[in-house]
Amino acid sequence: MGLDPAVNPAEDNLEITRIAHSLLRMVLAVRYRKNLAIAVMAAAALLGGLYYMTVVRLYSSKAALLVTQNGRDRLDTSITNDESLRQNTMPTFENMIRSAKVLEGAVKLLAPEDRIDMPGSSMEGCVGALQGNMAAKTIRATSIIEISYCSKDPKVAANVVRAIVQSYLDFMDRMHKGTAGEISRVLTHERNELAEKLSRKQQELLEARRHFADMGFRSEGKTLHPTVQRAVYFNDALIAAQKQRVECEASLAAIEAAMRNGEDLGQYMMSVADSVGRELVLGSLGLSSRDVNTQAGLEQTLLANRAEYHTLQQNLGPLHPEVAALGGKIRITEEFLQAYQDRMNDRVTELRKSRLGPWLVQILRQKLAEARQKEQLLQTKFEETRTEAINLSGQLAQIELLERDVKRLGDMNDVLLNQIASLDLKQNGQEVRVAVIEEPAVVETPVSPRLRNVVLLTIVGGFGIALGLVTLLDALDDRFRSVEEMQSRLGVPLLSMIQRLQTTADGGIEALPTYVTPTATESEGFRTLRTALMLTHQDARQIVISSAEPGDGKSTVLANLAVCYAQAEKKTLLIDADLRRPGLSAMMNMRGPHGLSEVLRSEGDIAQAVASNVRTTAIRGLDIIPSGPRPNDPAELLGSPRFSQLLAWAESVYDQILIDSPPTLATADAAVIGRLVDGVVIVVQPAKNKRRLVTRMVERLGFLKISILGIIVNCVGSEDDRAYYGYNSYGYHNYGYNYHYAAEEGHKEPQAAADGGVAAEPCVPFIGKREHGCAEEDDPRSFVVPRRVA
Repeated sequence: MGLDPAVNPAEDNLEITRIAHSLLRMVLAVRYRKNLAIAVMAAAALLGGLYYMTVVRLYSSKAALLVTQNGRDRLDTSITNDESLRQNTMPTFENMIRSAKVLEGAVKLLAPEDRIDMPGSSMEGCVGALQGNMAAKTIRATSIIEISYCSKDPKVAANVVRAIVQSYLDFMDRMHKGTAGEISRVLTHERNELAEKLSRKQQELLEARRHFADMGFRSEGKTLHPTVQRAVYFNDALIAAQKQRVECEASLAAIEAAMRNGEDLGQYMMSVADSVGRELVLGSLGLSSRDVNTQAGLEQTLLANRAEYHTLQQNLGPLHPEVAALGGKIRITEEFLQAYQDRMNDRVTELRKSRLGPWLVQILRQKLAEARQKEQLLQTKFEETRTEAINLSGQLAQIELLERDVKRLGDMNDVLLNQIASLDLKQNGQEVRVAVIEEPAVVETPVSPRLRNVVLLTIVGGFGIALGLVTLLDALDDRFRSVEEMQSRLGVPLLSMIQRLQTTADGGIEALPTYVTPTATESEGFRTLRTALMLTHQDARQIVISSAEPGDGKSTVLANLAVCYAQAEKKTLLIDADLRRPGLSAMMNMRGPHGLSEVLRSEGDIAQAVASNVRTTAIRGLDIIPSGPRPNDPAELLGSPRFSQLLAWAESVYDQILIDSPPTLATADAAVIGRLVDGVVIVVQPAKNKRRLVTRMVERLGFLKISILGIIVNCVGSEDDRAYYGYNSYGYHNYGYNYHYAAEEGHKEPQAAADGGVAAEPCVPFIGKREHGCAEEDDPRSFVVPRRVA
């Protein structure tokens, strides 16, 4: 069996994966807001318990009635007839039980102590209370009606059902015995009036047939009315005459044209024969139909003799007497046919030379005159018969209407006769019989409330409300919920995750953890980032780092990444291309009159311009070009050929060039720089960045054909948020391990939890400027990366 081409297994697997991720996100959301879910479930349980304890108990009692109908033809064994009768009548009997007449009789049968559910003493109020608390329904595909009643007292419920059943039985008995005679009289009077109408219509029908001489023919029958038959006959004859006239006119015109043009007229003889008659043409040639038939017979005989001669010659030889006799017979026949053909050709040649043309014209004109006369006569007859047929249609329609009226009145008369006869037979009995097949009983178990239903409703309702609230709050939270969601939405791989950083200085190179404490846990994320870039993008030597909005920590990440490259003995150049708000220059305490803007404004040799504006650092192999004075046209400077020359010179001198740029959505600078370098790395703070902003940034870079190398998740905070957002299974390469460095290196491990537990790094801002660091320390969405203790 072949696979259905419309079914794509890859798409099915992708859909299953999406569903699994959605369920996982929902489970994580419920887990994160478990207190809300527990509170909603507790409130639902409390409300359910209060309802069950305080609601009034209701008790029910029921009875069953079997309704049968008499008087049907006992010879009719059709099941369909019984089913149709039951479907048409059972709703009527069911509604009669709820009627005010029956319920008023039930109220009269009740004792005063059985009216506890009926407010007031008026009959209308009691009937309304009964209608509100009772129910009557027909059991499907049966003739059984079930009656039930709910009350505060189980004994009262049984007594009320008993009273309703008795009142219904009394009502049915009175109805059938008291109304049969009245119905019979009404039907008899109606039947008499119908008989008079039927007699009048029958008389009108007889007079109409006599007046119009109707013979009983109808258009839907196989035999047509004689008048219509004549009209049809004359119409067919008129069409044939018109066709003959047209053929004669065409032949005459063709022969006259041939005579004027001097053409041979022999070719027209057969066409004239079709128009004026074959015998006439043959007679003019001195022939007859018998001669033609004789010639045809001789030709057939000649063919048969030739075939026989050929067979005998092969079997007997050419000298055999029979073969010689048959050969002589064949020669005589051929000579006769040749002589016959020569005589005919001579006659035709003679006619052609003398009077063939005038003779043909004369014959055709005579035939044309006859055809026109015949056509005119048939046209007159057809018009007369058509007028008679049209008048006949109106007369037949009137007779047909009268026949239908007579049939309708006759059918109604038969129905009334059957009804009257049936009522006469049932006058002394009942057509409908009602029997009680289940007596009402006292049931001590309440039907409302039921503990099982209350518990089920409480659980389903509480869980539904809790799930709805969690889903609503989760939908309003426009942040990435997991690494999987971030990668699936953006289509960009995750390079590394950076936790919150500690600092011991206000600025400068001493503020970078990768320089001050290179063996600390905080530095491992940057080395992971360096390794990921080196392994996945070996040719990416010029990298720009950007973010969706300010304050995402891109400058901090960039500076620590540059230190990691320099520590790996790669000559690294760090360029602060954020000419609007130079966070990197401020963080490194390098604000001043020299920097990138001066290099781009200069016109001399690029190497000399860089030499006067580049800053060296305490780290061997790491140089920095600060932003310099703020220009009025930063985008134009970055898009100038001078910046391309700077990158080309830097690539020839340095192993790695890292560029800091403004946020992508705030300015066009990042896009301008991204078109000139090998790729862009995006810094994202899940606790701070909106999902739609990061998505818009990635879409913009993709639209501009700028290569995105990957994503850096920055400022991972508290353990609860990390678990909710799904980052628990991702992070640094030291998950599951505890690195202990030498004490003389000055690094102190934080206190871990119990054996195998998880300890959280303390969360403090990296530097004083918040727009270039992480979120605040008390941010409820801060992230923490765990470390497992050996």
